[in-house]
Amino acid sequence: MKIWKIVTGVLVFSQISLGMALAAAPALDKIVKPSKGYVWRLDAANKLRLPRSWRVDPANRMSGSGQPSILNLAALTQELQKQGIQPKQVILVDLRQEDHGYLNGTAVSWYGENNWANVGKSDAAIRKEEARRLEKEENRETPYYHLDKKKKPHYKGTEKVQAALTEQQAAALFGLGYARFASTDHTWPEPAEVDAFLQWQKNLPADAWLHFHCQAGKGRTTAYMIMRDIWLNGQQDSLETICARQHALGGQDVLHMTHKEEWRQTIDDQKIYRLKQFYTYVKELQQGKITQSWTDYLKENP
Repeated sequence: MKIWKIVTGVLVFSQISLGMALAAAPALDKIVKPSKGYVWRLDAANKLRLPRSWRVDPANRMSGSGQPSILNLAALTQELQKQGIQPKQVILVDLRQEDHGYLNGTAVSWYGENNWANVGKSDAAIRKEEARRLEKEENRETPYYHLDKKKKPHYKGTEKVQAALTEQQAAALFGLGYARFASTDHTWPEPAEVDAFLQWQKNLPADAWLHFHCQAGKGRTTAYMIMRDIWLNGQQDSLETICARQHALGGQDVLHMTHKEEWRQTIDDQKIYRLKQFYTYVKELQQGKITQSWTDYLKENP
């Protein structure tokens, strides 16, 4: 009898704790803080091959990958053309908040701890600083660094920079469209970026093909591909079905993420919480039950 009471008490406590956990999204303000950028990170070598984490979702007219180099862009453009998608139909959807671009065709980014060098900055400020930083590297001997598994930089070499381009400039070289939603690495996208994305994608041409990318092609890319999938299919498909579909293509298994580090697990818990909210939000928005923006929705449903 005592054992049963103890077990029952544990179960009740667990349910209460779970309810409390679901009352609001985990707070990230003490975790996600700006860091100072200090090295040019080598994101993708300039080789004629598809970018890492490449995947295609033909039914939803989109694809995803990690950061492409200039020759990676050439390869993905050629690959999509094989599938009947012309460059003028393709929009490169850049999800990176951190400063990044191309030095002699190699894809690089200005790295700070946790990739958070631009946390809290406006989109306009990011673009202005990014362009200035890239332009400053022209005609200079610039060192590159590779990050190990512990995210520590290791010197890879130095190269004289003959040409420095922003990603928007690179997209134009291939006749691709370009859009940017500067989202913080590791976390669910900021409310303003989600609102901007939703408004933007409502007015796309019917034959548009969206190519999403972040740095590695996993977290932010998966999040936005899921958001697009929800917008297109959320009325008939469950969230679990949509997430499983994107995971099967090569994206992150968003609903089942676990990390040993407590701070990463808190971030993942918040991401799952927001994703479930977003699914409900889009369904109700499309059904006409609500009309407010995602930002305002979160004020009422923290």
